[in-house]
Amino acid sequence: MQVVAMNYRQRKSLSSLLPAWTFLAIVFATGALLGCEAKPETPIYRIGVGPWIGFGPFYLAEEMGFFKEAGVKVQTIVLTGLAERNSALKSGQLDGLAAPVDYFVLSAGNHLEMTIVVAIDESVGGDGIVARPEIKNFGDLKGKQVAFQRGLPSEFFLRVMLSHNGMKFEDLDAVDMETAQAGASFIANKLDAAVLWEPWLSKSIERAKGNLLASTREHPNLIVDVLAFTNSTVSRSPQDVQAIVTGLLKAIEYWKLHPDQANAIMAPHFQIDPKKYSEILTGLKFCDLARNREYFGLNGTVGPIFHVAEQASSIWLTARTINSPVVPISIITTDFLKNTR
Repeated sequence: MQVVAMNYRQRKSLSSLLPAWTFLAIVFATGALLGCEAKPETPIYRIGVGPWIGFGPFYLAEEMGFFKEAGVKVQTIVLTGLAERNSALKSGQLDGLAAPVDYFVLSAGNHLEMTIVVAIDESVGGDGIVARPEIKNFGDLKGKQVAFQRGLPSEFFLRVMLSHNGMKFEDLDAVDMETAQAGASFIANKLDAAVLWEPWLSKSIERAKGNLLASTREHPNLIVDVLAFTNSTVSRSPQDVQAIVTGLLKAIEYWKLHPDQANAIMAPHFQIDPKKYSEILTGLKFCDLARNREYFGLNGTVGPIFHVAEQASSIWLTARTINSPVVPISIITTDFLKNTR
């Protein structure tokens, strides 16, 4: 087929030959087609979370529309243990993960590098080590059965507390046990001690007259849940990472202003009522922007998060769960918090 090009004058003369209504129809149709460009789809990010109430702001941000306002959609995927987390990351099922700082040191030491971008919540009494009434101090734990969940905050907290009290992990009869099972076993008088988080920590103290040897209330900064993204996500879509950080912090601000309404939204995701949810929250704090700035060191000093990461690197090296030190700055960025107002 031969295509004949027409110059401006030819096009003009052709338009003059067309009936007016036909010409107008063509003009309007052309304009409509040009204006009907497809809108880009809202990106969806898959973020792994544990069944811990401190991750409530994810659900709050989603249901209140804070992520949508920021231009992203977040799909939360509940993961209950270390093996599940690692498997999901290795298989590319996740774009981000919420977990304590020590976990990301452990994962980086095992070639699952991620970048921490924001703190979500911190344990202030929500995690602790409880022992039988006759066990008064850490020295009394020598040779005793102590349960904890390996690779999770309970192991890190236990190892740090042993180090602070001049003891070695080998001094214990260590038992790797899921937290709920450890709490139930302690209450049933089947263990000498256990590292637990709420609500099992309170249950063990109340029902079994457990003696609290240490908790995160006296040892702040150690167990802080943070959000990290895969390095590829951070480099490919920094604007979306920023949007998620903004949405999450907005949810925390909403909780501060409207705690009852926020708790009513978050509680069902953990199969508890808002009253119980509120009670358990006394053992943790959500990290607002001011606390994030302090924890990441945006106020002119090196933030505690870097010290915790360095300590975790030392702990996991001693435990031989990583083979070489992890440099904190290689897994932590302050860029997104600097850009948050």
